[in-house]
Amino acid sequence: MTSIPAYFIIWATYLLLSYFATIALGKLTVVRIDDPENPGYDVMLQGLLAPLLLMHLGYADGMTAYAVEDNRLGLRQMLKVGVTMCVVGGILYRCWDSKSPVSSLYIPLLVVAIIKPVEWVWALQAVSNENLSVTAEDMSKAVSIKQAFGAFPKDEKFAHAKDILKAYHRFHCLKPHLKNWLYHPQFISHESMSIEDYPAGHAFTVTEIELNFMYDALYTKAPILYTKRGLIGRFISFFCLVSALCRFTTIFKNTFLIDMYITCTYALLMAVTTLELYQILMLPFSDWAVAKMSMKHEMPLVRRLLPFLANRCMKQKRWSRSVGQLNLLDHQLYKECPKPIATLLLWLEKREIIRWLHSRPAMPSSLKALVVQKIRELDKKRDLQPFTKRGEWTLEAHGIQEKKGLSDSIATEFDKSIIIWHIATEILHKLESENSTACMGSENFTACMGSKHLSDYMIYLLILRTYMLSLPDTDIMLEYARCTLRPFLRDKDLKELISALSSPDRDIPGSVKLNNLTWIIRDWNVLLKVQKLVVDLRTMDNKWELISSIWVEMLCYAAFKCRVYHHEMVLSKGGELITYVWLLVAHKTDNHQLRNEELSEDPAAPIESPSPENAPSSCFKRMFRKVPA
Repeated sequence: MTSIPAYFIIWATYLLLSYFATIALGKLTVVRIDDPENPGYDVMLQGLLAPLLLMHLGYADGMTAYAVEDNRLGLRQMLKVGVTMCVVGGILYRCWDSKSPVSSLYIPLLVVAIIKPVEWVWALQAVSNENLSVTAEDMSKAVSIKQAFGAFPKDEKFAHAKDILKAYHRFHCLKPHLKNWLYHPQFISHESMSIEDYPAGHAFTVTEIELNFMYDALYTKAPILYTKRGLIGRFISFFCLVSALCRFTTIFKNTFLIDMYITCTYALLMAVTTLELYQILMLPFSDWAVAKMSMKHEMPLVRRLLPFLANRCMKQKRWSRSVGQLNLLDHQLYKECPKPIATLLLWLEKREIIRWLHSRPAMPSSLKALVVQKIRELDKKRDLQPFTKRGEWTLEAHGIQEKKGLSDSIATEFDKSIIIWHIATEILHKLESENSTACMGSENFTACMGSKHLSDYMIYLLILRTYMLSLPDTDIMLEYARCTLRPFLRDKDLKELISALSSPDRDIPGSVKLNNLTWIIRDWNVLLKVQKLVVDLRTMDNKWELISSIWVEMLCYAAFKCRVYHHEMVLSKGGELITYVWLLVAHKTDNHQLRNEELSEDPAAPIESPSPENAPSSCFKRMFRKVPA
């Protein structure tokens, strides 16, 4: 995960670059010219700055957009770039001197200055085209894709290249970032496109590459760079820059270190040319390059380079590979702070305290295996239907719908269900941990630890990524649960809570009376619900198998219901497990049945598109405030 200072620097650079360029171009429009017939070399060198500034309005290859919303501004940026080009043309016209050899530098630099912003606007428009929909030609491509994989080399050294090519075609078949793309799982039903038989780690790797293609399509120029027109434009730009640099060196070869204007201009030309060369050299070391080259694997040179490039790409870290964890039974959540510190934290809206409380450990391979295994079991159950269940399919598979504690905990509102199951999972995990042979030495160890990880992850999403779950009452539920647990975790021993909730004959305290009690929680006794659930689960021999299945089904339900806009947004923040699950589920969902439903609403609405920085539940704003119970 990128640090906050790094995020700020990137954000500020992206936003301020165009403003600085505009101000500088404004200064160049009023350059003083004493003799219009003979402007002088210093005026002409200042004129060279205009195309150099326009180049940087095209941004670097890896930063077309900073946020998803930027992709919707393609038409506006097109107008902005057009006006800026006219301004640059006016500056060059004022500074032009046909008698001076410096004027010969204007043309190649102006060509590059036009290509760069055009590439940027082209990339923005390619993503924001909401009218793009599936065509008959796209439907027929499935046959050619199968043929391409059939002719692909079987040698083991091409295995990584095949995985990247498979992820590329899976991404283009699904196009998850496009609203009106009609997808059917039959597109990848062929064995060459399927990952059903892959081990969990291998399936996650292919999905990781697929999401990397999605990230590049949303935030970089990659989709247009790896086309014929994109590559031609890139090499034309480089040729123009090299020719301009060589010409400049020839003209001023004897005055490099004498005149400040000449030295600075030479340094700028060297920097721009070096950056362009670097971007060209990095083109082959990309998933896009490997995918494109894999389609031409019959060429001898490509067959030699492909294994090396594919292996190099597979070593890249494409996402954080970590899972957020937050536990409602953590004592740190309920510690009282001195009043000055509490006031400061309230004023800061708990930004820093949230960072202290949650953790992001590396995702264990056992959790990957558990998630993939359970998703495949659920896919057989739902048979390409939309993911509308959040535990019912698991109860049906185990034949235990009649257990009221289980069925009631799932039938309630989703945020309540997450809180109930989280507390129950934590109670059972602590009970199992006390008896090391019950969990640590049993075959259910993977399911036990996987359930613990998923439980903490769902609470992490509920509190810190509330916008991804689209639950309007989350803050009320969390505040109520916190006030209910506070007497046990601040004033009493946690063992007393565990003992009370794990015994069917123990009395449970009544509902907490809040000053601002609402109808949403009026009849909800969270501890009583947890006790019934824990009692039912303790009577089962395969409880951890059931709990892990329930959590995976809840995660799949949340991933499917989360708006595409929010999945796109977290990709730029390092990625989340829920987005990987969403993509796995999407590949097994028939969009023909969903074409009359709104799967991704317009993110422009301010209420529906909360910022990640404002996303943490405001329950944490009151975490250190004493709430009457």
